[in-house]
Amino acid sequence: MTIFKIVGFGIIAVSLIIILKNQKPEIALICVIASSVIMLTLVFDELKSVINLINSLIENSSIDSFYIKIILKVIGISYIVEFGRDICKDAGESAIANKIEMAGKVIIVSLSIPIIASLVDIVAQIV
Repeated sequence: MTIFKIVGFGIIAVSLIIILKNQKPEIALICVIASSVIMLTLVFDELKSVINLINSLIENSSIDSFYIKIILKVIGISYIVEFGRDICKDAGESAIANKIEMAGKVIIVSLSIPIIASLVDIVAQIV
């Protein structure tokens, strides 16, 4: 199972990083980033199957795929922002982490505008 690989790799990476933090902190930061990227790539295989399932559900339903694509983009942006924010926080750069988080929120709001406009249209038709 993928989760066992990720957890095992994470425990080994943390052990190595703890050892390196005392001796070579700059290399420890590189190890944090590298191990995070490796764990993220391990998750991509699982993500592919979820995306394929969602695509098949969209094809079999009457839901407009435009809205589903927006929702999937928002979810993806949320994960990417969290990933970047956490790496910045691990590096002690909370100011940059906050800016990444703010940028993610702005992008999510801008992506959500078509859904908000559609909801407003539906409410206006009802009223």
